[in-house]
Amino acid sequence: MDKSAVVILIILVLSVVGSFPATKISQKKEKIYSSTLGKIFHQIAVGAYIGVAPAALIGSIVVGPLKLGIPLALTGLALTFVMLLLYALEERSARVGIDIDDKSWTQEDAKKSRL
Repeated sequence: MDKSAVVILIILVLSVVGSFPATKISQKKEKIYSSTLGKIFHQIAVGAYIGVAPAALIGSIVVGPLKLGIPLALTGLALTFVMLLLYALEERSARVGIDIDDKSWTQEDAKKSRL
């Protein structure tokens, strides 16, 4: 295997391994209402986003910034954007009719905090 294939394999492994705990943290902060397809889109988006920084760093150091580092990082960002867009479409249709608890500050909260 050449250097670029090894770098891509390392990035994929880092992305997959890092996406599971990050997805659990994300789901604890805000519940996902969509089906399994929406959860898959969310998982792929998180994994792609986690792989952006390592792709830029490792790809630039091992192969070169213009040959692999920057193109691989930009591909990861593009994949993240597309997957988040698909996830948002799934989530939007699943949230129709659901009353979501808004945790924003009210005027009473501001008065109580004395800020």
